[in-house]
Amino acid sequence: MVYFTIVYIMEYKEDQLRERLLSLIHRENITQRELAEKLKRQQSNISQILTGERRVPRGFIQDVINAFPNINHDWLMFGEGSMYVNDNTPEIPQDTKPRLPRTLSEGHIPDYIEGPKRALCMERPIVTLIPQYDFSLFLKTDRMSPNYRRGDELFFKKTRILEWGSCYLLDTAEGPKFKKIYEEKGGIRCVSFNREEYPDFIIPKDMIFGYYKCVGFLRIL
Repeated sequence: MVYFTIVYIMEYKEDQLRERLLSLIHRENITQRELAEKLKRQQSNISQILTGERRVPRGFIQDVINAFPNINHDWLMFGEGSMYVNDNTPEIPQDTKPRLPRTLSEGHIPDYIEGPKRALCMERPIVTLIPQYDFSLFLKTDRMSPNYRRGDELFFKKTRILEWGSCYLLDTAEGPKFKKIYEEKGGIRCVSFNREEYPDFIIPKDMIFGYYKCVGFLRIL
């Protein structure tokens, strides 16, 4: 029991580290290819690390620090302080929206948006190019390829008006499900773009606690 608890904590911290690495890429306005060149690594290697397909290897963090001398080590490792050292620019308060963790534990989506699990989320500055949204998260599977790729940041807005054939994040009794949805007798049919590998399935309506429409996404090329 202790073993699995330790593994969960390690994976959660590594997941948060990946999110900070993605924030660094956005802040530096570089692509994964450019990051790979700076770190002298293969782009495929970088992509696997950022999407969680591969654990962060030994020496990777030091490579990032060497490539970005102004990076704040405590921020990169632990999320403490500002992204950069010697940043004397006064912090301007800004509105944020939660970016949900890659691994959602017990509870439902509202727990992360406005409830006790909000502290597990990363507070992300609002993306003004995306229509009004409630939260974002990183897609960690390829079930919705090619329209949405693993590693895309998706943005969601809660709604009660459903548009059949559109993509929604469903808050279900078995965890969140991101799918195209269609009405089915007694339930909701969930459809992947990659239907050959991931067959359709039906969720009873009484097992769905909320519908969140995908209103936009960002992709790091």
